[in-house]
Amino acid sequence: RWPSPTLQELEVTVTDARMCNNSRFWHGGIGPTMICFQGQHRGSAPAEGPLPGVIPAQGDSGSPLVCGKRPAVAGVMSFTSRNATDPFKPPVAISTVKNKKWIQETLR
Repeated sequence: RWPSPTLQELEVTVTDARMCNNSRFWHGGIGPTMICFQGQHRGSAPAEGPLPGVIPAQGDSGSPLVCGKRPAVAGVMSFTSRNATDPFKPPVAISTVKNKKWIQETLR
């Protein structure tokens, strides 16, 4: 059943922004407040959906990107390629760290 009623988890690696912006990837479309990443499904929940256990898919926008030994939200999933199997279009999140001031002002 999609979407899954079970919280899913990916272990991800951040991709260098310069590499993500080169002509083989997002062609300069990644701004300084964006985070490119790649990952694999992990955990006990079964991978479900259009691409089982590979990468975030459409519908994952708004999901948190959490990191650190003391988990903290580092970003929010923004977009991925329409062709989620394209290795040259890694998923992109918006940095909550680089937008912290705007987030705090907006929440007031």
